[in-house]
Amino acid sequence: MRKIFGLFILATIVSCSPQEKEKIIYRNSNDLVTTPEVHSEVTGEFGALTVREGEFVGDTKIVPWSSWWFPTKDRYMFESSNITQLAPLQKYDLFVKKTHDVETNAALYEENEIYDPSEVNWAGLCHAWAVASVLHKEPKSSITRKDITFTVADQKALLLKSYENVSDLQIYGRRYNGSFNDDYNDIYPDQFHRFVQVYLFERHLPFLMDYDPSFPVWTVPAYNVKFKIVKDGENSAHVKAWITLASSFVDSPNFVGTKKTTKYYEYKLKGTWEGGELRVSSSEWMNDAVYDHPDFLIGYPTKVKRASLNKGLDIAMINEIVGEDYVKAE
Repeated sequence: MRKIFGLFILATIVSCSPQEKEKIIYRNSNDLVTTPEVHSEVTGEFGALTVREGEFVGDTKIVPWSSWWFPTKDRYMFESSNITQLAPLQKYDLFVKKTHDVETNAALYEENEIYDPSEVNWAGLCHAWAVASVLHKEPKSSITRKDITFTVADQKALLLKSYENVSDLQIYGRRYNGSFNDDYNDIYPDQFHRFVQVYLFERHLPFLMDYDPSFPVWTVPAYNVKFKIVKDGENSAHVKAWITLASSFVDSPNFVGTKKTTKYYEYKLKGTWEGGELRVSSSEWMNDAVYDHPDFLIGYPTKVKRASLNKGLDIAMINEIVGEDYVKAE
C-alpha cells in the first residue's frame, strides 16, 4: 500500500550490483535447492540458521498500533466530506498560520502533486504506518492546538505523512515486480526463519514485512511468532509458523488500538542434523505458503530518516502538533 514512486526507495536499497545475476528458480517438494547466494542476505549478516525440534514463541514488548492506510486515490488528506470539518492537511496549514504566521500549501500540494484518482487500490501509506506504529506511541484522543481540534485520524494522518518518504531502512529480500528474472520463492523460508530468530527471539523487537509475494506491497508490523518444528527426515525438518501482525484494515480512520491478524506458513528446512540441531542449507515453502509468503522483510527501524513527499509539510511542525513521543526500544 504505497505510492509507486515511493517504491523506488526499496528498489534502490535492494537492487543488485551489475555483476549479480539471478535466475528464476522453480521448485517442488522433490527438488530442494540451496538458497541462492544473492537471496541469502539474512544468513550472510546474522549467521547460519540452526533449529531444534519443539514449540517456540518469540515476541516483543512493543505492540504496534493499527491505522487506516490513507489510500492515494482518496481525497481524505486535503478535502473533507463534512463542510463543518477541515481535512488533516487543511488543519495543518491553519495551525502553521496561527502559530508562526507562515502560509503553507500542504493541502493544495497534496491535491495537485500526490493525489491520483487512477492509482491502484493498494497504494497508500501502509509503509509509513508500519514504521510509525513501532516507533511512536499511538495518538489515542483528540488534541487542541491554537483552537484547532486534531482528531486521532488527523494526528495519525500527519504522523504517517512524515514517514511516507522514509529512508535508511534495512531491507532483506527482493521485491517481486513480475519481471522475468524475479524469484517468487524469495524471501526464502530459511532466511525468514533466521530473521525472526534475530528480531523476536534474540532482540525482542518488532519488524516489518510485505506479506504479499506478488506485485502489490502490503507492509505490516510483526510482533509475535510461534514455531512448531518437527524432524521429518534424516536431513530435514517441517516447520509450522504463526506470525501475529497489526492490521490496517480498520473500521474508521479514528480507530484506536491494535487490530490483530495472523499469517500461517508451512515450510521445509533441509540440512544436517548434529547433536539434536539441524544446520540448515536449503528450504522450501510448502502447501499454501508456496503462493502466500512474505516478499521482503525490514528490520526494526531505529535509525531511519523521516521525510514527506509533500513539500508543504515540515516535520518540526508535525511534531508540534502530534508530539515526539517515541517508543523507546530496550
